[in-house]
Amino acid sequence: MADAGGARFIKDEKKIVTSRKLKGNEVSTIVIIAIVAVAALGAYFILFPMFTKMGALSTEIENLKTKETEIKAQIAQTEIFHEQYEQAKTDYNVYFSYFHSPMDPEIVDERVTSMLIAHDMTPATLSMTTLNVESVAPYFAYELRVNPLPDAQGAVADAETEAPPAEEAEADEPGEYDHIYNLQEDAAQAVQDASYAFVYTVNVSAYGDRANLYTFLAQVANMTAMHVISFDFTDPVTTKDSDGKATTTPGRINMEIKMYVLIDGVPAIDFGGGGR
Repeated sequence: MADAGGARFIKDEKKIVTSRKLKGNEVSTIVIIAIVAVAALGAYFILFPMFTKMGALSTEIENLKTKETEIKAQIAQTEIFHEQYEQAKTDYNVYFSYFHSPMDPEIVDERVTSMLIAHDMTPATLSMTTLNVESVAPYFAYELRVNPLPDAQGAVADAETEAPPAEEAEADEPGEYDHIYNLQEDAAQAVQDASYAFVYTVNVSAYGDRANLYTFLAQVANMTAMHVISFDFTDPVTTKDSDGKATTTPGRINMEIKMYVLIDGVPAIDFGGGGR
């Protein structure tokens, strides 16, 4: 009996140790799970970084396409840019001709003195400042308005009987003086937008007649690089001494002249208006 019980115990133990065979559906389930796990790992470590990189590449491609469009637009305007460049050079040459070239004090003296002599004046004194920078306000034209003339007949009576109250008059003509305020604002803006130029200030005196002064002023009026700031004229004086001999003191002309110059490659605005 004891041997039979031991044999049965050993047999049961073998059953426990022996591996159980999996069924077909269980094997399929395990294979599917393994495939899903491998796919998930592949998607996480391979596909996800790939999609991220593709998104970055797509953004970069869009940026490059935008730049390509801008460059093509600029290339299409090359002819326009060339025309603008040529026009700018032409304008520069015109503006350059508005000013004198940089001059030494001796050349300034010679230029002004020769002009005085050309207009039959005798130079007396000449003094000048060093090269300075001054603002040059742009040209500003004031608007001219014509006021209607009142009717002389019955103007007083009409004014007394038909003149509207002050409040109504103001309401009827709210913009009567608007142009004055606009002119003031434009003038203030013109001063604010003033440009700068290098300038010599020359104080000169000479002897001559009024006609000589007027012809000199007429010539300077047509010059863009020279401007007479102020002038005065003293009439000739004739005196007689005790012997009755007449002595005439010629007329004296005093002028303050601005001579604007342009220094090639050196903008005057860098030295004026808060510049260097």
